[in-house]
Amino acid sequence: MRSQRLTWAVIIGAAALTLTLFAAAGWWTARTLFDAQVNLTLVDVMAAEYDAPDSTTNPRDITDEACGAQIPCIEAYDTTEAIYYRFGSRDAATAFAQDLDDGFRSNYIVMDFDGKADGTSTEQQLWAMQGLAGMWQDYEGGFPQR
Repeated sequence: MRSQRLTWAVIIGAAALTLTLFAAAGWWTARTLFDAQVNLTLVDVMAAEYDAPDSTTNPRDITDEACGAQIPCIEAYDTTEAIYYRFGSRDAATAFAQDLDDGFRSNYIVMDFDGKADGTSTEQQLWAMQGLAGMWQDYEGGFPQR
């Protein structure tokens, strides 16, 4: 009787684990198919080629210094035009962007322009925002006055 209960416990545990793995794989697949912006990394943004002049000049990976308890980002780059932060969710990106004095958000990525006025023109910053927003052709908002 005891070995029969143990056998059933193992079968039920294996079935639960299998269902959990299938659910996780389904969620990940659906997220990738229906929210492809989640896969856009800052490496992609920094390497993008635009018809306009380069708007991500002097990129430097600052993820280790920038992302952590205070800023829950998963990737960060500093450029002449802005500091770029990528977040794991749109909600986290929105929350961070709301606290910025001079920023811009598109999907999972936030640009912080604070302290960047001396190193670049406002026109280059606008090009940077337009470049980021245009990477998926789904941006419907405006751009902050530069």
